[in-house]
Amino acid sequence: MDFINLRLPLLLVSALVCCSANLLPSDTVKGVSGKMVKFNTTLDTSQGYLTLSWNFVVKGEGINILTATQKTVKIVDAYKDRVKVNETTGMMELGPLTAADSGNYQLTVVTMDVVTLTGDTDLEVLVPVADVTITVDPIEAVETNNSVVLTCTAKGSFLKYTWLNGTVPVVADGKRLVLNPAGNILSVKDVQRWDLVGPIYCRAGNDLEVERSSAFNMTVSYGPEDVVLVQTPVAAVFGKGANASLSCSSTSSPAATYQWLQNGVVMKDATSMSMSLENLKEKDGGNYTCLAFNAKTKRYTASDTVIFTVIEAIKGTKITREGPDTPIVAKKSNITLTCKAEAGMVASKSWTKDGVDLTSTDRVVISKQKDQLTIPLVQREDAGVYKCELKNAVNSVADIYKMVVNYGPENMVVEGQSEVEIHDRVEIKCGVQSFPESTYTWKLNATKLETTKPIIVIENPRFRDGGTYSCTALNPITNVTTTATHILYVREEGALDEGLSGGAIAGIIIGVLIALAIVIGVVMHMRKKKEIPSPY
Repeated sequence: MDFINLRLPLLLVSALVCCSANLLPSDTVKGVSGKMVKFNTTLDTSQGYLTLSWNFVVKGEGINILTATQKTVKIVDAYKDRVKVNETTGMMELGPLTAADSGNYQLTVVTMDVVTLTGDTDLEVLVPVADVTITVDPIEAVETNNSVVLTCTAKGSFLKYTWLNGTVPVVADGKRLVLNPAGNILSVKDVQRWDLVGPIYCRAGNDLEVERSSAFNMTVSYGPEDVVLVQTPVAAVFGKGANASLSCSSTSSPAATYQWLQNGVVMKDATSMSMSLENLKEKDGGNYTCLAFNAKTKRYTASDTVIFTVIEAIKGTKITREGPDTPIVAKKSNITLTCKAEAGMVASKSWTKDGVDLTSTDRVVISKQKDQLTIPLVQREDAGVYKCELKNAVNSVADIYKMVVNYGPENMVVEGQSEVEIHDRVEIKCGVQSFPESTYTWKLNATKLETTKPIIVIENPRFRDGGTYSCTALNPITNVTTTATHILYVREEGALDEGLSGGAIAGIIIGVLIALAIVIGVVMHMRKKKEIPSPY
């Protein structure tokens, strides 16, 4: 007898001996449309079974899917390509699932003791999770101006949503970050640039599967802010013809555009981040400002202002002497020095002599504008190096004038022996203060000597070498002369060792009287000179 013929008698017998026991571990089984699902059992197969059948209950009536013994399996035609069964455990695998597979499934087993065991479960066929997508409103947000709403949509059944910032779950604070009850809408109030810096993901899933959206990066426009203007080189004053550059930077998204202003006026075609100022002119001086603009936020922000001045550098400083360029003679000449520049703006002027600062005195007069220095009556100590220095904020230029003062001869002194013996060496010196150096003329007893040196040396004097020596000094520039005399007595050898004769004593007295007369004359001459204090 085949299996089909035995089925009815067995069912009749099993109906007489039946024991209810749920063979399925779960009241509900979930599967995904298009995939397989397993119906696991709790069947104890150690004793085997007579028959096993799976039925699909539709409107209270069971539709047989398969019937099996431990030797044979009979699957109805409608499920032949969709069902597999484990003949030992009774587990059935069904798929690929469709929505029509949702419903109640029953398992009936007749044991070897002719005891009927049953179980049933409900299958829920879920739509696959797919097309997880993030949309945003507005598409472009401005920091603090907008609130942003992110919406996650997906296909699938019984979906739950999770938001991720990178790999970290987004935690709503209920204030600025708010999630709707379903969890698929994330609202950001008064959005900030650091909110959800991304990438942002939405994860949608159910108990069976989870899918993630593509990465989403939220664009938040902000700025411009922290606008910084840099001047190179840094200077408050530039010389005419110099070069400078200005550069501007800011924090902004998207990047800011720039406009340059000079003295508050928009500069034509000056819209780049940097600006080169070449061959500067006076008109290029003033204050400069960089104005940054964000086309998305519609905000303008100005930088701090830099200010500089352009002036012409001083060139060609020159000291000139007023009047004829004749030799300067002490106590006779006056002199005026003028200091000027060929070009440039002069801010200050100063005079020095031999490195020492000069100011106006009774003898040295500096004009109020400090462009002239006048000495009404030049003195010998006025000689030296005069420097005029002109300055402005860009540079300083100086010129020097070497003043040569001619003077003398004066303060003449003639020194030497007054009395010598024959063959004693004689040396007579004529000393005088003079510039330039004087020329010398010597006379002996009114007779001109050939020497022109300031010193006379006689190695072996004779009696004829005695007498009155006169020295005359001439300054070739001042044309001033001065004369002094000296009396020399030449004695016979050994005469000076025996004491003085009456003639020698008379000669000494005469020499003293002459010297005294010279001294008195010099003193009287000096008293007639005007006392002039030195300015140095």
